[in-house]
Amino acid sequence: MAPFPDEVDVFTGPHWRMKQLVGLYCEKLSKTNFSNNNDFRSFLQSLCATFKEFKMHEQIENEYIIGLLQQRCCTVYNVHSDNKLSEMLSLFEKGLHSVKFYLMLYMSLCIVRNC
Repeated sequence: MAPFPDEVDVFTGPHWRMKQLVGLYCEKLSKTNFSNNNDFRSFLQSLCATFKEFKMHEQIENEYIIGLLQQRCCTVYNVHSDNKLSEMLSLFEKGLHSVKFYLMLYMSLCIVRNC
């Protein structure tokens, strides 16, 4: 009888990336000048892109990995639900849209008033 094939490590690489992103944002938080509109907008855009990456990570796990785990262990159900990432991503996208709107309004007022 042939030995079982080595398992593919689907945990370390993707979860290392998620940990790397969290570390990156801890650093960005300390370096972002929140009183500067460009810095703040750049931070929000970058954070929004990161949440999209988190969401994609969760979707891949839900579609491919959890199914394999469920086949191996019939007692695993809804282990990796969305964990509110969709809701958080939506909030960031709305916030980014609001920041853009208020920046445009502010710039328009400055032009009118010759600030």
